[in-house]
Amino acid sequence: MLILRHASAGERLSSPHIDRFRELDEAGRSDARQLIWMFAGREIEKIVSSPLARCIQTVIPIAESCKLVVERSGALLPDAHPDATWELLEELPQTTLVCTHREVILQLFAGEVMCEKGGAWLLERSGSLLSPTEYLAPPSVVAETFSHTVFSR
Repeated sequence: MLILRHASAGERLSSPHIDRFRELDEAGRSDARQLIWMFAGREIEKIVSSPLARCIQTVIPIAESCKLVVERSGALLPDAHPDATWELLEELPQTTLVCTHREVILQLFAGEVMCEKGGAWLLERSGSLLSPTEYLAPPSVVAETFSHTVFSR
C-alpha cells in the first residue's frame, strides 16, 4: 500500500473552513503529473483519497493513467479520528494508493514519520499492522537532487 501526502497547495488559508477549498499550486500540479512516473512500476488497483480538492487533484493524473475512479473517504481528512483512518487502511487491499494530509500521516505514525508534499511511503502489512518501509521523495525533489548531482560535477 502507498500513502501519499498531497502535492503542494501553497500556504494554509485563514480558517479551516476556507482552507478546505485550497487547490494545488503550479508546483503541486507539476508533481501530480510526474507521480505517474514515480509509481510506474507499482501495482495500483484502487485509489482512495481525502475528499479535499488538493488531494483529489494530486491523484487524478494517476487515476486517469490507470483508468481508475478516485474513491473519497472522510477518514482521510486532516481532522479525522485516527481510529477511523486505521479502520479504513486495514480494510484496503495492499494494491491501494491512499492520498491524505500531513496531519493524518503524523497521527498514524506518532510523529515518527515525516512526509514532504507529494512524497509517499510504502506501507507493508504484517497481519493487521501497517508499517512504513520505504520513502518515495516527491518528483520535484528527486529531479532537483538529480540535476544538482549531474550538473555539479
